[in-house]
Amino acid sequence: METTILNYRIIIEKEKQRKGYVYVAQVPTLGISDFGKTIDEASTNVKKAIQLYIETLIDLKKSIPAPDSDDYFVTSNKIEVNLPVGSFAY
Repeated sequence: METTILNYRIIIEKEKQRKGYVYVAQVPTLGISDFGKTIDEASTNVKKAIQLYIETLIDLKKSIPAPDSDDYFVTSNKIEVNLPVGSFAY
């Protein structure tokens, strides 16, 4: 068997819950996600989920989704606008 490196994009977002916050790690290409109390924990947990998912596909003799390219960049920008009070529900 040949070892192959697969690269899948992971997006981690902070999510508010009743007892505080968790970090949710999503893998859009595979349609899977996991979470953790920290970014590192969420990343580690979703890496294990990816491994299990790919190994399960191999065991079931199903096709493995193509890895994501490295040609991808995600950013965000903060803008200032004057909004009426109560525009967002926090």
